[in-house]
Amino acid sequence: MENKKVLLLLIGLVVLINYSNYILPDRDKLHKTNLLLEKKIAKEMLLNSKKIDPKELAFPYEEYFFDGGKLNYSQAMGKFQELLNGSAKGVCEVSYIRWAQVPASQKKYQPLKINLSLKCTPKNSFVFVNNLRKKKKLVYIENLRIGKERKKERLVITMQSVAYRKTDDK
Repeated sequence: MENKKVLLLLIGLVVLINYSNYILPDRDKLHKTNLLLEKKIAKEMLLNSKKIDPKELAFPYEEYFFDGGKLNYSQAMGKFQELLNGSAKGVCEVSYIRWAQVPASQKKYQPLKINLSLKCTPKNSFVFVNNLRKKKKLVYIENLRIGKERKKERLVITMQSVAYRKTDDK
């Protein structure tokens, strides 16, 4: 009889030790969740107590987009082309640069697309991208193709660069 009691006690201890994580609530996790919620509530209360000026939340369109009020479509494309040529100057050889489209609609943000082909070393291709990133205008690259030039140790990079022109609010 004593052996059965000891065996039941051992089985109970094994179950308790091995499965207590699944049965009992995780107090540390609950404590951390509680602290996180208290911090978030305090932060929200602080933000609600402040008076936020709408000018602080205004997005600086002039920095990231070409201005449609000052530049027509052709002028904005010309500025965009100058931006691409300036980023490639001294770093990559520009094989060709072509305007990809004309404005199809009068949306608030008109995409400015330019097809561009460059020849440069792999290191200089990163320099070109970093030069583009240093500019304030928002530019992204679509349809990127990279290949090796046959006769020289350079890359041929073909891409479609896209920037935006913000038109006047209507």
